[in-house]
Amino acid sequence: MEKQKIRDEIDFRELLRSPLRLYGWFFVYFFILILAFGIFFGHKLIPISFNEQNVGIIDSSLIKREVVEKKGGIIPAVDLNSIMNPTKEMILKGKELFDGNCKSCHGDNGLGDGPAGLMLNPKPRNFHQTDGWTNGRTIDALYKTLQEGIITKGMAAYEYLPPSDRLDIIHYIRTFVEFPPVTEEQVNKLNTTYNLSAGTIQPNQIPVTRAASIIINEQAQINSKVELVKEKLLANESLTTLLLLNNTINIEKALYLLISNSQQTPDKLFQIIKNAPVDFGFKPSIIRLTNEQFRMIFDYVKSIT
Repeated sequence: MEKQKIRDEIDFRELLRSPLRLYGWFFVYFFILILAFGIFFGHKLIPISFNEQNVGIIDSSLIKREVVEKKGGIIPAVDLNSIMNPTKEMILKGKELFDGNCKSCHGDNGLGDGPAGLMLNPKPRNFHQTDGWTNGRTIDALYKTLQEGIITKGMAAYEYLPPSDRLDIIHYIRTFVEFPPVTEEQVNKLNTTYNLSAGTIQPNQIPVTRAASIIINEQAQINSKVELVKEKLLANESLTTLLLLNNTINIEKALYLLISNSQQTPDKLFQIIKNAPVDFGFKPSIIRLTNEQFRMIFDYVKSIT
């Protein structure tokens, strides 16, 4: 009897004939579904509301880059005649420079199949193709590409290389296939745009950390001078001192400007202050002083620095 009763209660044939028997459970299922969705939405409210997502790209502003210390000088001028008539030595040097700077992306033979370029989109330039060049295939266009780069195509600029090295690379690339002939007009255009025949002045270069250290030390020295001059001014009641104090709203800022620009001419510095006196710690009344009065202040501060 007990087994028969269980069969009667779980009679699926009868359930199929009368599905409304489960209608009361529908509200329970619906309530559980809404509750689960509400809990999920509550936990994900901030990402959904603010469209937050985890980004896999590294913030470039957090990457510290360093530069190599280099002594500046004058890079020799380029012989314009050699651009039209490259020597074997220039082409061989161009191959060495190509292998060290270009081969990783453009491949051994300039087919754009280098290992470093496999993941690039668009792919590195295939020098054997004659179409699709952004700047063109003439020698002045090739030099423009090496000088400025093509950021949208992933092509870096090689302006740090001497002009002669860039030209040697171009001469070697031109050996892969037949390129447009070099004309005197193109050479003149190159010289007009980049002043190749005049040589290039290469400035000195120091590491960023060293440059930052120098700036910090200079800042600290000026700040200590400001405090020293301020003490001397407050201890002195001369006419020049009163003239300065009566025309400043921030004596530290005003002294910082005067001390850090001690090599500047008084008249030129006074003109700069007149353009925005409050920004430099002075009262607007400073503009009513004569050039001679400001020169007195400037010379006095310089003498006690």
